[in-house]
Amino acid sequence: MFCILLLNKLNKYLKLFIFIFLFSCSSENNEGYIASYKDDFLTLDDALIDFPPNVKDTSIFLETYINDWLITKVILNKAKLYIDEDDSDIINSVNQYKETLIIYKYQNELINSQFDTTVTMDDVKKYYEKFSNDFVLHKDIVKARLIKINKETLHLNKVKDLVSTMDEDELLELVDFCEMYAENSFLNDSVWVYLSEFSQKLPNGSKENKKLLSNKNKIHSFMDDNFIYIIFVRDYQIKGNKSPLSFVFSNIRKILQNKNKKQFITNLEKKLYQEALYSEHIKIY
Repeated sequence: MFCILLLNKLNKYLKLFIFIFLFSCSSENNEGYIASYKDDFLTLDDALIDFPPNVKDTSIFLETYINDWLITKVILNKAKLYIDEDDSDIINSVNQYKETLIIYKYQNELINSQFDTTVTMDDVKKYYEKFSNDFVLHKDIVKARLIKINKETLHLNKVKDLVSTMDEDELLELVDFCEMYAENSFLNDSVWVYLSEFSQKLPNGSKENKKLLSNKNKIHSFMDDNFIYIIFVRDYQIKGNKSPLSFVFSNIRKILQNKNKKQFITNLEKKLYQEALYSEHIKIY
């Protein structure tokens, strides 16, 4: 698999190299131009700056890029016939955008270098308890294990014995077994997953949802033409219940981090404003 991915990546850049080489050889100028409109010129270097790393077809990307550039220049040229570039509204808008962009980049640099991203478990718990009504489940969730094995296996009883184990040694044995014999497996029942996503691994999909939610700590089995699906449901929560803390922990952490970032910026603004007042750089007339 790694070799295939590597070849695909090399193939993409090889196409780009060949395209650049052929274009350079066929170009009628020595400036690296790939398109022009009146006195405006587009160079290959300009296009490569915006070259996306995941592009599939280099020639299509460059063709689209050139067409977009030309359309922009044509429309801009037409617009300039009717709109004054020195119009005060345009100048003010450009200046405001420039100021906003500079401030934004400065704030980001400070956040990256000085902002403490730490959010404690206690902070998360307090937020979770205070806003518990905001964390109601919109879908059923489960903690479960799944093992998909061939119907002809001689180890079915062993799988059923181990699928619900909490013993560390037996769990390692189960992992080894799945690596050797299972067509597919999901053994991490310490995390909550949406039942709708989990059940897509089953032959009848969501039709088996009610059966999976029939009881906790129960082993279920399903079958298709070639495989047996062994499922152990450790726990479940149905739609409308309060979300378990572990299920929403990362979301709450992001909420608190964003809240702290806003407070960090607010404190920065107040600090700089007070410094400017103290230095008598601010005057209000």
